[in-house]
Amino acid sequence: MKNLFKTSVFLLISLFIGCSSDDSKPPEDINPPNIDLAAARLNDFRLSEVTYTDINLTQPEIVDGEEKTPGKIIVTVPSETNDLSLSLASVNFDESKFEISPALGSVQSFEEGVIIYTITSREDVEKSISYLVSVVKEAPAEEALKIKGFKFEQSKNQKLSSDIEATKIVTYPSKNSAIFILVPVGTELNDLVPTIDFEGESLEYQQGSSDFMVYPETDLHVDFRSDYDQLNFKDKNEFTLLVKKGEFERYYRVIVDVQNPIELQENSVSTGDLTEGDGTIRYSLKWINKGNHPIVRDLKASNYVDNTSGEIGNIFNAYLEVSDVLQGIYIRPSEEGVVIIKVNTDGATIGDYNVDIVFSPKYDLNRARINDIRDDLNPIEDIFEPIKLNIKSTIKSE
Repeated sequence: MKNLFKTSVFLLISLFIGCSSDDSKPPEDINPPNIDLAAARLNDFRLSEVTYTDINLTQPEIVDGEEKTPGKIIVTVPSETNDLSLSLASVNFDESKFEISPALGSVQSFEEGVIIYTITSREDVEKSISYLVSVVKEAPAEEALKIKGFKFEQSKNQKLSSDIEATKIVTYPSKNSAIFILVPVGTELNDLVPTIDFEGESLEYQQGSSDFMVYPETDLHVDFRSDYDQLNFKDKNEFTLLVKKGEFERYYRVIVDVQNPIELQENSVSTGDLTEGDGTIRYSLKWINKGNHPIVRDLKASNYVDNTSGEIGNIFNAYLEVSDVLQGIYIRPSEEGVVIIKVNTDGATIGDYNVDIVFSPKYDLNRARINDIRDDLNPIEDIFEPIKLNIKSTIKSE
């Protein structure tokens, strides 16, 4: 009987221990859920308040089931959209498996910049991806009209040694804008093929006073040589582009010239020894217009740079002049002119002078010529390299 009792007690204790041991172990069939974050990716970002005109969507980078870098979404809305307080209208993922924050229909102010949208697994809140979302307004239709690029490609212009990009493309407040492109001295301007990149529905061109025509898809050979009309202050052969979109249009004048239209006969001159008090002494130096547009006479030096260690000062005054009165007021392409240099010896400091005379020619768009005058009423562009003439002189006492 005792043995039977001992056996029963032993079995009860063993059963109790076994049950306690089993309760402390995790169930073998419980595993962390396998979350496919790729299934949470957005394929659109539609807004409740406005229909976007464009979207740029970059997906998050997912590595080993974890987000490495967030995604980016740039939504473009019409330019007339007044309020950028907007909300997400819908998602493409399974909403029983993932949720998004800010939630659908939650209005966010995109005026402040980027809003972060996070998509989280409902099974495992540690699993999520995110998007950096921004909303921008598209440019008004008139502002979207523009020439984005203009160049002469060597492949289309065999006489060029390399591609030449536009130096400057300027969009002025009015409908008139300009493209400036500088080519090497000696380039044959009568047969160049441009490559044009533009925004708009259509592109047209005009040569001189001809009617505007649709810009051809094939290469267009253009004569860019200027033909200056002195009476009307314009280039009779000017090449003009017209970009259109709906009722809007914008004109671009194309200005082709060389980087250094003023070629000096010499870049350095010396007056020799001069005597203080001898008054103003005049010197001249030849130069030639190597450019494509007329240069106005009396173009004055813009700066005088003292190269002496003691900064002795400046006693020079210089300007460009015609070489023949029959030239009128312009030095035309291929014509010669003279640099007039005046040296004022009265009251000059005794010593050696070493000065760089700097000329800064500018292009006057409305008058189709080169000058040095800034005019608030007309576009004047600094497209040329400054020209330096070094002059040395020694002033001695009587």
